[in-house]
Formats: sequence, C-alpha cells, structure tokens
Amino acid sequence: MHVPPLFIAGLAAEASPLVAQAWLRRRPRGARAWILMWCAFFLAMDIVGAWFGYHGKNNLWLYYILTPVNVSLVLWALSHWQPTELWRLAYRIAVVPLLLVWGTLTWAVENTSTFSQAAEPMAELVALAAAAFTLVVRSYGGLGDLRRQDWFWITGGMSLYFGVSAAGSPLGAALVSARPDLFALAWQIKTALGIGAFLLITRGVLCKPVH
Repeated sequence: MHVPPLFIAGLAAEASPLVAQAWLRRRPRGARAWILMWCAFFLAMDIVGAWFGYHGKNNLWLYYILTPVNVSLVLWALSHWQPTELWRLAYRIAVVPLLLVWGTLTWAVENTSTFSQAAEPMAELVALAAAAFTLVVRSYGGLGDLRRQDWFWITGGMSLYFGVSAAGSPLGAALVSARPDLFALAWQIKTALGIGAFLLITRGVLCKPVH
C-alpha cells in the first residue's frame, strides 16, 4: 500500500517538538514536560493508527479509546500555564466531566466502526477552548515580546490543530462514502494545517522557558 508523502510529513511534524527538545539537551519542567508528553502520546497514537490502516484494518475504534486520554493530557498540561490557582484547579477537574460526557456520547450516539460525529468533536472543542483561553489570558497579562514566549507559540499551535481537527470527524462521516474525492481533499487540507500547527508548537519548544 502506498503511503502518501503528506502523511509522512505529518508524522515528522508531530515528532518535531520531541526532536527540538532533545536538541536543546535541557530537561523540560512544568507545562513543557506535559506538553512533550502529550506530543509523544499523540505521535504514538497516530503511528499505531497508521499501522492498522496500512494493513487494511479499521483503526477508527482506536481513536474512540485514546482521544479522551489525549485531551485529558492537554487539559493537565495547560493547567500549568493558568494565571491563578483557581483556573489551574478548574482545568484539572474538567478532566472528570470530559471523560463522563465522552463515555455517555460514545455509548448512546456513536458507531465505533466509523467516524465519530459527537464524542470526538466535543473533546476537541474542549481542547480548542482550553488552548485558546490560555493564549488570550496569558497574552493579555504578558510582559515582553510575545514572540519569545514558549506558551504563545504552543497554545497558538494547539488552537490551530484542534480548531481544524474538531471538524475532521463530522466531515469524514459526511463525505467518505458520498464524495470520496472531497474527503481526500479535506484530509489533505487537515493534514497540511496540522503540520503547520505542530511547527508552531516546535517553535515554542525552542524558546527559552520562563519560570
């Protein structure tokens, strides 16, 4: 089976924050450590999914299992960048209702053999809101050049990724059978924007951390 070059480029982009951190030879702490853990988990999830797809097996069930873990890591990582203890606690507590709603939607609405139309978009919209809120709040109260702040690039990249990805499953469900040509185009656009998002995250990893 032919592997599209764009897909390989997407996996390389997902690995790039980890490569950047290794190149820095600096132990990550706090939010950075959790962001890199999320990147590693995300990369592993897509590699396993690609393995199933390459061997002609349905891999969509995998995302029903791993997406809530993925978004929970995002919430926990971003909690370290919140300006107050109340918001840090809110981000961490939000993991519990996220998992409950995810489980309810998956059980009541979804068909796990096809694209998610409710549970995955819900989780990714939560991640989008969490990243965008962090970006806005820290930008409003930030000092100095934002372009030198790791959180600016990382939360911007995460907002871009989850903003695009939230529409991916509903579009996939609508187009995969009816318009496979449009489905392929949508996948290419989503992958290209995902590459851009992870390059923004990598740019943030390369910034000097501010404690």
